Amino acid sequence: MFERTAPEQHDTLPDIPEPAENALLLGHEAARAMLARAYRAGKLPHALLLAGRQGIGKATLAFHLAHHLFSHPDHSRAPEELSPAEPLSQNFRLAAQGAHPGLLHLTRPYVERDKKFKTVITVDEIRRVSRFLSLTPADGGYRVVIVDPADDMNTSAANALLKSLEEPPPRTLFVLIAHSPGRLLPTIRSRCQTIKLEPLEPEILQDLLVRLGAELPQGANERRLLIEQAGGSVRDAILMTQFGGLEIAQVVERISAAPRFDVAQAHKLADAAAGRDRQVQFELFNRTVLDRIAEAASNAAASGAAANAARLASLWEEVAETIRQTEIFNLDRRQHVLGLLTRLHQAAQSA
Repeated sequence: MFERTAPEQHDTLPDIPEPAENALLLGHEAARAMLARAYRAGKLPHALLLAGRQGIGKATLAFHLAHHLFSHPDHSRAPEELSPAEPLSQNFRLAAQGAHPGLLHLTRPYVERDKKFKTVITVDEIRRVSRFLSLTPADGGYRVVIVDPADDMNTSAANALLKSLEEPPPRTLFVLIAHSPGRLLPTIRSRCQTIKLEPLEPEILQDLLVRLGAELPQGANERRLLIEQAGGSVRDAILMTQFGGLEIAQVVERISAAPRFDVAQAHKLADAAAGRDRQVQFELFNRTVLDRIAEAASNAAASGAAANAARLASLWEEVAETIRQTEIFNLDRRQHVLGLLTRLHQAAQSA
């Protein structure tokens, strides 16, 4: 039976380990090897930007890298591969509990008064960096700052982080997690070495889901469809099995592909994805719409339809901003769902 030791985050999933307490790291072999070799050679950059789709293991890799640095303070004696995480070790346990003196994990803060997480990483969170770096590590080892995800920072927070990135103390590593790196300030991206992580291969994704104890469909066809729809994301696969994400994706597909906009189906989906206590379903709907637009843009580019690809890329940015504004200003979610379905259907018909 899984027992959580890490503090819950805004995107915590029931019975699934947080990245800080997850000893499983599958995939991304090239990135893992490159980071281990760079550290051993004393050439690890002071700031990394781990970019890629949400739920593919970027934050887990960041914590495993921190664990590697803490376990091998003398870089010249470190192995050429990232050390396996040892859940019983003191470094691992302290990091999982958010209590390791060499590790600062910044994410959306929980507001006790409102009983909910903020929708952004605030400047007050980023100001913790300077206080953290002002303390001298007891063992003279590395200090690691993980910003997860960095694209959740508001403008004030991003500018505050930029100051810390410009002149970091020795033996300091910043690891920025980004699902949409284009939303970061160019000046922040320029100060980081970007490592693009690809979605997990289907075999690795299924293996990881099994080892995490996630509930998978019994039928082979349903399981294959789940793996396809998840797009290499463990998080999306779990959400689809636990919160009806697979059904949401199928309805979005039918509505967007139909010759005429199905108003009745759209309203039914809006009820299912935007009702009370439907936060996860709402997020799944938004992710599904963004993924469909991104897939269409990629297909258009591959077929040489540059103008259509550019139009779809602009639509993706517009929809992403609409989602962000709806979350920030608590706009009518039902109208939001209907509006995005209409735009998606129009885009599909004009393709």
